[in-house]
Amino acid sequence: MNKNLNYLLFFASGIIILVLLILVIRNDNVPSSEGKATPQQKIENWALDYVGSDSSKVTDPIKIAILDSGINKKHKEFNDVIFKEYNVIAPDEKITDDLGHGTAIAGIIAAKGIKTTGIIQNVILYDVKVLNEKGQGKIEDVVEGIEWSIKQNVDMINISFGFSSDKAELKSSIEKAIEQNIVITAAAGNTLGLTVDFPAQYNDVLSISSFDKHFKLDPFSGVGKIDYSAPGVEVISTDNKGSYSTFSGTSFATAYATGVIATILNDPSVRNTDIKKEKLLTYVVKLGAEEQFGEGFLTLKKEKVEELLYEKELD
Repeated sequence: MNKNLNYLLFFASGIIILVLLILVIRNDNVPSSEGKATPQQKIENWALDYVGSDSSKVTDPIKIAILDSGINKKHKEFNDVIFKEYNVIAPDEKITDDLGHGTAIAGIIAAKGIKTTGIIQNVILYDVKVLNEKGQGKIEDVVEGIEWSIKQNVDMINISFGFSSDKAELKSSIEKAIEQNIVITAAAGNTLGLTVDFPAQYNDVLSISSFDKHFKLDPFSGVGKIDYSAPGVEVISTDNKGSYSTFSGTSFATAYATGVIATILNDPSVRNTDIKKEKLLTYVVKLGAEEQFGEGFLTLKKEKVEELLYEKELD
């Protein structure tokens, strides 16, 4: 009886710790989509194999604002990438990425292929620093970053983090961007299966969940209002040390979705106003419940992914 009681107390303690972890993750000053990184020795990018890439330059460069912790622009994978930057946190200082989060996002989207390849090469990246070295950010800084991006006439805004509660000023700035036909992708959040973060919850923002190489939902991913899903477990990208690491979280899935949509925009017959759900379905593979995967996996390799899923069903 005592053993059972001890077990129940241990189990209950575990539940309490888990709840506390969730509350920390969803703190409004700590974006819930930071994810984790581990050093990577051998470059085997399963996520890129599933998603695909495009090196064509048939239109003007697609302008993508990355609101994040900054980008290490000295990384060799960014040698030929065109950057513009705005340091919201410290306007008089050049941007550095002490966290490594923003550098990984940029690598997924636009790395040049020395050891890893970004999804699209025909881009200009707008490095907008709104998160500090701890991954913390203020609503007013994010709003300022969005406002600056609007003035730069960007095509897309990638927001690989989120807040647990709705903020009127954030929603207003998002609506302004949408009115300018800017496509916004946002991380569903690493909420351990709880509701999606903001701004991903907003109707006109594309909310992205993450899955692993077996097409299983990342257990950390938020659920509910999901539009699409993408790889986000142990994916490879550039790190802020000038090397490469594996990363996990909905942040990185969001970057893959951004890259795919930017590639679609790289088609001269497609305009920003065309990036609506019905237009993107051509690039979607259904994976499961809509509250987990949304419409499905957004990929440039639809046929290959469908074959992989068929083979897994046979197994």
